[in-house]
Amino acid sequence: MSHKKTHPSQPMSTQPRSALRANLLQRVQRSHAHESQFVTVRRDANAWRIVLPGLRTRELAQTEVARSSLVELAAGASVPQSPQFTQAELVLLSGEALLGPERLTAGDAALAPHDAAHTLSAGAAGAVLYLRLSAPAKPSTQTLRFSTLTDDASWEDFGPGVRIKMLYDGGERSSIVVRMYAGAQVNAHSHGLEEECMMLGGEAFIGDTLLRSGEYQLAPQGSRHGKLTTDVGGLFYVHGSLDPAAYA
Repeated sequence: MSHKKTHPSQPMSTQPRSALRANLLQRVQRSHAHESQFVTVRRDANAWRIVLPGLRTRELAQTEVARSSLVELAAGASVPQSPQFTQAELVLLSGEALLGPERLTAGDAALAPHDAAHTLSAGAAGAVLYLRLSAPAKPSTQTLRFSTLTDDASWEDFGPGVRIKMLYDGGERSSIVVRMYAGAQVNAHSHGLEEECMMLGGEAFIGDTLLRSGEYQLAPQGSRHGKLTTDVGGLFYVHGSLDPAAYA
């Protein structure tokens, strides 16, 4: 009985493998070029700046119309007034705070005038929050507050597994909180104005960029985001033009 000697299989040509590698490199380069138009701020414990005793900030973005930052307050410390701004939007990430007479707990989102009657200060446990200060044509004249941790009838369905709640309706510009459940997705879309996105919880891919809890991204006016997807669910604060037609 004869035995035929076998040899490990060898590729017929190196061309298919090199072509595949070249195609992959081109895809990576295209992805990098596209994603580099967005300003993405990663979590970094060393990026905080002491402003005043009991007050640290991490600047996220300064646009023509607003300033966004993460703020850490020691017990009893307050955010000083910035006279160029008239409106404050915030999400309390941890701790407790007072917004004028309004008491906030972790997970609360709030909209209020930025003035002496609505001073933002930390409670006994201190506070960490996302804060967006702006000067819209028609700033809010009263406080709006809701918890981002609950999902009730006041939230609106945006798409399968995606719900939204309005924080600020400025007509051309609006702010919403977006809740995406595991497996949900949002279509690719363009931005008529710059769009700010603060990841409050969970994580999601915005196009090819993974955004995790505590991270931020600014999309410039005229840019286009790829599809949003999440395997574990995510909670976002989003400010921009938010034209529903852009997501169709």
